[in-house]
Amino acid sequence: MSYLFLVHHDVARAELAAALAELLSLPVTAVDVGDLGRPDRHWDRPVNCTVTPMVGDLRLHLDMYFAAGVVSPPEAEAAAWLAGRLGTLVAYQSVPSWPSAYWLAGPDGQRTRARLDSDEYDEHERVICRVDAVEAPVPLLPAVRVAAIPEVIREYRMPTPLSGALDAVMRPEPKTGSAAWYAANRLGAWEGMVSRLTAGWHPDGWYPAGHYRGDLEIRDALVSAADVLPEVFRAQFTAALDTIDRRFLDATVDDGGEALAAATGTVPDRWWWRRITHPLPWHGMPDGR
Repeated sequence: MSYLFLVHHDVARAELAAALAELLSLPVTAVDVGDLGRPDRHWDRPVNCTVTPMVGDLRLHLDMYFAAGVVSPPEAEAAAWLAGRLGTLVAYQSVPSWPSAYWLAGPDGQRTRARLDSDEYDEHERVICRVDAVEAPVPLLPAVRVAAIPEVIREYRMPTPLSGALDAVMRPEPKTGSAAWYAANRLGAWEGMVSRLTAGWHPDGWYPAGHYRGDLEIRDALVSAADVLPEVFRAQFTAALDTIDRRFLDATVDDGGEALAAATGTVPDRWWWRRITHPLPWHGMPDGR
């Protein structure tokens, strides 16, 4: 088991060791905390925490490893507990494949998404770690802007059983970049959006207007997509698309396209462009767009 945390305050190493021992219900002698490059480490201890100092909004990078047998809470629980125990902010990645997408746990028990910027170094070659935006106000970072962080949404994949079933039988597999490949992938994207819609806009309960418009453009591209598939797969493709469309219809209302047009500009005259959820997908976005 391991944790990777970023911490707002430059916490004393002894205080950090005591907090980790308390978190893990171990004696402090079972925990080694030391800065990167120090020779006097105790690598034989069950808990090792390597500290890399940074500058900016987040001052410490903590890389923790636990020996087999050490019982540790889930990462989110550990971050929240340490934030409260140390009276600071603790950041951890929310989506591993998106390096700037983090959760930020505060000492008040609140948690918000945060976008980090850590691409620069100071004159001492220390990482400059800035918090670019948060989705809710953070008292310890009053100057940081509050804004939506929509880039992580599509990293939370949604179930696509209908397009998945089609993918499983399409043999030979369509060549990457071919018309058939695009048709199959667009069907999956459309099904994924409808699954997200019916799940209440997972993961955070809102969906940007620009994302929604892009998904309807994908639906545009599916109008004649079945025609590019081998004939043996066309009926299954069409049936899957019809089922997904019915789910979309059942979960939306007809507003004539007015809400999306107001948010993104003129919309085409196709039935799916007139459909929208109530409340609007982007209702509740941190920046209101």
